[in-house]
Amino acid sequence: MDFSDKRRQQFLGERQYLNALESFEEVVYGADGLVDNLRKDDDPPGWHKNLAHGIASERFDLLLMHYTGGDPIEPMRAELEQVVHAYEQYAPYLWKYLDDRNEPVFKFYSLDEYCQLMQLIGLCFLLHRRDLLPRLVFLQDGVSAIGQVGQGNGGTDWLYEEFMSAGLGADTRYEADTLSFGNPYSALADAMSSSDNVVALSDLHRYLKNWYKALAGCGWHDAHKPDPKNGSQAGYYGYWSFEAGAAVILLGIEDDTSLHKYLYYPKDLVAWCRANAALVAPADERSPRLRCLAGQPCPRTGYWFTPAAAGSRQHFDAGQTMPDLGGTDGATGWATVWQWDEQQ
Repeated sequence: MDFSDKRRQQFLGERQYLNALESFEEVVYGADGLVDNLRKDDDPPGWHKNLAHGIASERFDLLLMHYTGGDPIEPMRAELEQVVHAYEQYAPYLWKYLDDRNEPVFKFYSLDEYCQLMQLIGLCFLLHRRDLLPRLVFLQDGVSAIGQVGQGNGGTDWLYEEFMSAGLGADTRYEADTLSFGNPYSALADAMSSSDNVVALSDLHRYLKNWYKALAGCGWHDAHKPDPKNGSQAGYYGYWSFEAGAAVILLGIEDDTSLHKYLYYPKDLVAWCRANAALVAPADERSPRLRCLAGQPCPRTGYWFTPAAAGSRQHFDAGQTMPDLGGTDGATGWATVWQWDEQQ
């Protein structure tokens, strides 16, 4: 199939697509790339935080590029977990640098980061990876004074709480009466709170019609426009309102064809989600996400890390007792959970 027929947005050229895939490997894993530099001293302070954030951002951009480029959707289930995993590795560097375990990984007051958080949550629903939602909660919710996860930032944003309630159960979440960014997200909030799907669909039209224009403050906005000097599209990976697609699924709107006219509506992903409604298990069963609580025997020899501490990556032998590192803020009320590092 010709690339122009395969791609999901007409702004993406084949050369830009191929260059982005090649660039990812070089920037992240190449000699003196982000991963390589993360092994060096944290000098100046905060450098590791920036490097780890760069790795996570690159992974998210790669997922966007795969979808925009028309690649098959099924492999993106495992790829989404890699994105969340990368942010889990970034989080302890952020908390250590700020000396604040309550700082959310995606700031509710940053339009760029809030937009990305909504996209990731939307992808969790559309790719049938609701099992990743608790891991996003761990990154966002902060801790209470006694170290319990979820009592620091719970109830900060209505839309976040609404999506998490839908995925994890209302009894696990918090009441919220504020929306971090009314424009454009109030229209989506209206749709999510409607009991009439005719009205909800109208709200989604209003949301998608204004989505791109309202997000003009984001760094990726207008990245599809070629640089007048060299004609390149630096930073364009696709524009997608995955959260709108997730809303359609959660609301049970059966006919979404009227939304297909919006360039940013992920109609292919919504259709795939419906066609694979029974698909709930993690995508890559050959290498499942291994986790192990501190104090328990290591289930597999190799490298592990924990979001409980920055720079925690270390090698353990199978059967070795996993250590308790406490928290980056010194709290001991929340458990150290070790996670298998995919980069062995």
